[in-house]
Amino acid sequence: MKIFGDDGFRDKVNKGLLSEKFLNNFFSSLNNVLKFKKIKSVTIGYDTRNNKDYILKIIINKIISVKKIIILDKPVSTPGLQFSSKKNFGIMITASHFPSQYNGFKFFLLGKKIEKDFENLIVKNLNKKNLPKNKLSKLSKSNFKNYIDHINHKFNFKLTHKILVDCSNGSIASFYKKINFFKNLKIINAKYISNEINKNCGTNFFIQNIKKKKFKSFQFCLAFDGDADRFLVSEKNYGVIETEKIALIFTKYLQKIKKKQSIVATEIVNPWLVQILKKDKIKVLLSKVGDRNVIKFKNKYNSLFGFETSGHFSFKDSMDGLYGAGLFLEILKKKPYLIYEVLKDKIDYKKKIFGLNLYHLRSFKKFLKKTNKNQIKIIIRKSIWNNYYKIYIFYKSKNTELSKLFLFLNNKIIKKKFKN
Repeated sequence: MKIFGDDGFRDKVNKGLLSEKFLNNFFSSLNNVLKFKKIKSVTIGYDTRNNKDYILKIIINKIISVKKIIILDKPVSTPGLQFSSKKNFGIMITASHFPSQYNGFKFFLLGKKIEKDFENLIVKNLNKKNLPKNKLSKLSKSNFKNYIDHINHKFNFKLTHKILVDCSNGSIASFYKKINFFKNLKIINAKYISNEINKNCGTNFFIQNIKKKKFKSFQFCLAFDGDADRFLVSEKNYGVIETEKIALIFTKYLQKIKKKQSIVATEIVNPWLVQILKKDKIKVLLSKVGDRNVIKFKNKYNSLFGFETSGHFSFKDSMDGLYGAGLFLEILKKKPYLIYEVLKDKIDYKKKIFGLNLYHLRSFKKFLKKTNKNQIKIIIRKSIWNNYYKIYIFYKSKNTELSKLFLFLNNKIIKKKFKN
């Protein structure tokens, strides 16, 4: 059974990886690893799903090797939990952008995502009995004021622009009133006790929702996902701004301040961004997909920031939607012309995504050998959880070769629509 993906794991509540049987086994194993690593305390955060109680009960009963378990007193964003667990082990109970019938986990050690070797230790210890201890760990509650103060200190301003913010009925709904730059903005989908997380709102439905009347009257709209580690932006006359363009806006603004010569993106980024920044002598370093990979690259090469096309932006050790939104709004307040200059630029590479099983992938690779790939970029990436491969094709204009390629793929395809 595969457990960990790029970022923890998730499943339907009371099914598979979220069944009580598996969770008891998993957290017994984690307890043994925490004891082996001599970790003394654990901080637990959660989003707005109302199905967390049985999960918390299992964690409390199984994590018995630490002296203290700290449970945050309100729903928190994943970056907020990560910031609050800089001195211990962090467990975030969330299924991120998935609907409310799902839940899952993200894990942190000293404020950073756990490494593969830590994950492997947990898997290795599955089905082993808990190390003996006479009593449960001491429980305490805490807030995440330190994270809120961090954001407010970094972005200490208020706006007068007409801006709408969609909280996705997720984590950010529990504390948006404490964020300075949200004051004077129109906040919607901020029900954090209704279990309507990601329901027809947030980043998942942003493209559809900005066409609605209540969105159309605002110059800019922002949307978060359920655990607020990603964000998207739209402009009234432009539509949803591509993450590559947001990255270009950030680069133009930050590069003048920090003078660094690179940013990090994933291998599925639109080649347009690479070419545009090359003219400014700024490298786009390409990592594998996954925020852990992006952050590692960013730190290794001391880059301005890292990002994924899904709306994740990292400026330190986390992918933080709230931090990214704060930076965008700071630019809007101080140098709005940068935003509008970038919006005028045309992304000259189009993108199509296909799905193939292994059998058809082999025939696709043979077909590719006969194809002229001039001005075409093709990325093949295996799906983490499903037994198929995503084929990303970037191209400038259709020609005979490309038409043949699309015809071949449409005949073999297993899925036609994918999100990034």
